[in-house]
Amino acid sequence: EGQDLPAACGTPLVAARGGRVQARGYSDALYGYWLLIDGLATRRDYFYSHLEAPASAGDGDRIRTGEPIGRVGKTGNARSEFCQLHFELWPHGYRNGRPVDPLAALREWDGFS
Repeated sequence: EGQDLPAACGTPLVAARGGRVQARGYSDALYGYWLLIDGLATRRDYFYSHLEAPASAGDGDRIRTGEPIGRVGKTGNARSEFCQLHFELWPHGYRNGRPVDPLAALREWDGFS
């Protein structure tokens, strides 16, 4: 469903793709602080969770590719584990279908950095 990417607590997170904030929230049982971005000019949605604190961007806010969106944390069910980003990629939108394993996309993007 997604990839857990270990990183030091407080590591800055940036948007993989620009778009609009579709939703944000907190889930104590699972994701902790999370953020969902509707990818601009794509059908993809990008889901980021276990953020250190609530995202400063609100519903409907415009986010640009590479813009800071939060910091790595260990909220939700990661609180007893390690600091991490849980990242999901929804190819047909969050409300339309299922996520796909984002590992191939992450490896491709890593090649650009």
